[in-house]
Amino acid sequence: MDRYRENLGFSVAEWKVVQPKVQAVMDNRISGASGMMSMFGGSRRGRGGDSPTEKTPTSELRDLLEKDDASKGDIKAKLAAYRADRKARAAKLKKAQEDLRQLLTIKQEAQAVLAGLLN
Repeated sequence: MDRYRENLGFSVAEWKVVQPKVQAVMDNRISGASGMMSMFGGSRRGRGGDSPTEKTPTSELRDLLEKDDASKGDIKAKLAAYRADRKARAAKLKKAQEDLRQLLTIKQEAQAVLAGLLN
């Protein structure tokens, strides 16, 4: 986090206001990425990720696809839930990025884009 503070040029006092916004962007990026990782068999378990017993739209779709007798209707329903979850995660990330962007100068915004915090 100190690297972001220094690269964006915030004082320690200013950073107390900005840091939660940066953290929210980072958390939402990780949340969105974890859905993709778990879809392809990866996991964040052991690094503060989803618990092995927690069911998510991603894990439910993956589990269903492993069944040879999964019906088209069930797959369609789980796929729709997965897409809705991804859309909701993307919206949360976009909101977090916009909240951060509101606190930045244009130069800081450009630095945040280069750092991968903003699109």
